[in-house]
Amino acid sequence: MLEDSKQIVVVGAGIGGLTTALCLKHFGLNASVYERSNEVTTAGAGIQLSPNANRVFSYLGLFDEVSALSRRCKGIKVFDYKSKSQLALFDYMKFKQDAAFLFCHRADLVGILYAACKNLKIPIYFDKKLEKIKNGEVIFSDGNVYSADIIVGADGLHSNVRKALFDEETPIFTRQIAWRSIVPNSINQDDFSHVTLAPKRHLVSYPINDGSQLNLVLIKEQNEWQPDGWKHSEDPKVVKESFKDFSGEASKIIASIESVYKWGLFRYPMKKKWYNDRVILVGDAAHPTLPFLAQGAAMAIEDSFVIASKISKFPNLSFAFTEFQRERLPRVQRIISASAKNARTFHLSNLLYRLVLHFCLRLLTKFLPHLLVKRFDWIYDHNVTNYNKLGRANKLID
Repeated sequence: MLEDSKQIVVVGAGIGGLTTALCLKHFGLNASVYERSNEVTTAGAGIQLSPNANRVFSYLGLFDEVSALSRRCKGIKVFDYKSKSQLALFDYMKFKQDAAFLFCHRADLVGILYAACKNLKIPIYFDKKLEKIKNGEVIFSDGNVYSADIIVGADGLHSNVRKALFDEETPIFTRQIAWRSIVPNSINQDDFSHVTLAPKRHLVSYPINDGSQLNLVLIKEQNEWQPDGWKHSEDPKVVKESFKDFSGEASKIIASIESVYKWGLFRYPMKKKWYNDRVILVGDAAHPTLPFLAQGAAMAIEDSFVIASKISKFPNLSFAFTEFQRERLPRVQRIISASAKNARTFHLSNLLYRLVLHFCLRLLTKFLPHLLVKRFDWIYDHNVTNYNKLGRANKLID
C-alpha cells in the first residue's frame, strides 16, 4: 500500500483529471489538481456515457447524481441520408436492459465531479499552465513550483505533461472535419441516438437535458486542413451547405442550426511508453482516439480507476505504472482500431458497398437483432471496478 503522505499532482481538471483525483481519494490517497484554464471547462456540449464508464461513477457513489441529470439512452437507430426508412436498430432496452447508457451534458458531468472533489476537500487550482517537469518538481507558467512524488497527466489531447516527457510528434490530419451544435428538438426525437450515414459524411443526434434539445455531431471528409480544438466557431451556412442533400428529419434539424463549432480531426501517434519514473499519462494524453465509437471519455474514466488502484496496491511506482499500461494497452488499442473501422463504415461512398451494408443491417435487425448489440459486449460489459483481483467487494450498477 502506498503511503498516503505521498504528494500526488494531477494535471488537468477535465473529466479524466477530476475522476482520477476522486478515485485516488477513495483508495485513501490525497491528490491536488492543477488546471490551465481559469475555471472548470465545459466545452463539448453533449456526451454519451456507456455502462463501462458508469460503473466507475457507481463505485464512487456518483451514479445517481449523474443519472438524475442525464437521459437514459434506449439504443441506436441508423438511417440513410436519402431514405426515411430505418436501416438498423440497436435495442438496449431489450438486450441491455440492466445496463446504464446515458446522454449527458458535459457541463453537468464536470459540475458533479467538481462538486464531489470540493466535498472531499480535494484541492483544485486554476490558471496553472504546466511549463516543465524537472527533478520531481512541477513548474507552472506563473512561476509557482510544486514538489510531487507522483504526477498524473490527465490534460487531454494537447497534453503539456506529454510534451514535458517526450519529444512531441506532429499530429496527422485525418482529412476529416467535425462540427458540434445544440439545437431545439423540433422533431421530438426519442431517447435513441440517431446515426445518419452518407458518402464521406455522417450525423449523430441525441436528446439532452430535459429532452427539449438535441446534441449534434456532424463529420465530413475533406482535404482542406482545419484547426484542432473544440472552440473554433463556424458559419452555420457552411455546415448546411455540406449536408444540404440530407432528407427527412435529419434535414430539419440541420436547418435549425444557429450556432456551431468546428474542429479538425487529427491522429496523434500513441507513445510506446506512457510513463517515466514518477509521471504517468492517462486518457487522451496517453492514447488519443477519434470520436467514432463514443468511447474517448469512457477510456479516461476507466484509466482513472485503474491507475488509482495500481498506485494504491503497489508501493513500487515503476511496477504500478508498468501494470497500469500492461492492463490498459490491449483494450485502448482495440478501441482505437474499432473507432477507425467505424469511420470507414459510416462514410462508405461506393454505391455497391453501401447497398451491401444496408442489406446486412436490415437483415440483422429483422432476424438477429441481438447480434447487433452483442458484438459490442467487449466494450460495454467491461468492468474495471471488478475487485476479485483486489479482494474487495464489487459495486455495480447492473
